[in-house]
Amino acid sequence: MPAPILSTRSKVAAAKADKLLKCYAERLPPAETAKRTGLSLNTVYEQYSRIRWRLIEVGYYWDAALSIDEPGLSEGVKAELRRRRGLGADDIYAHAAEAIEWAEEWPAGEVLRHLRKIITLTGPIDKALKISETQQQVVSAYVRYARTKLIHDRAKKAAEQDKTRIAFLERTTTALEKERRRYRAACKLLGRSQ
Repeated sequence: MPAPILSTRSKVAAAKADKLLKCYAERLPPAETAKRTGLSLNTVYEQYSRIRWRLIEVGYYWDAALSIDEPGLSEGVKAELRRRRGLGADDIYAHAAEAIEWAEEWPAGEVLRHLRKIITLTGPIDKALKISETQQQVVSAYVRYARTKLIHDRAKKAAEQDKTRIAFLERTTTALEKERRRYRAACKLLGRSQ
């Protein structure tokens, strides 16, 4: 059974929270998530915000912007940010990080696995992130591994269609193994420190 997404103090049932996390991984807008989960739109907005900030805190979302018109943002990301009505200046950074990430269109199933693992490592999203330095090393190593796996899987698919990309696939395979070893080493270090 996956780790709880929300703490026991939450009024959102675990099954609904799990559906909400799946909807987030599928990049569904809050209104659609509210329909699918039976949660209020305000609750969905609140939980999406918590997920978004947790992913920023752990470095899964690592690119962002401070304004909608920031140079370097793709037109697609700018359009997505404009569609999100009511964004205040304080909201743009997190929403831009999310929009940039969603533009990559990573496979929803893989993203969901990463979200669940991050929640397992960091605790429920409705609680402040409070982890030790060693736990932070494990989370950081996992995030690097997860991000490398996304790139590797995309490179593998590209190499199947275009044999000239095999060299890049080999480099990503080496990088993936390196990140897997780092993650395992961090987990062992955490196990010894407890």
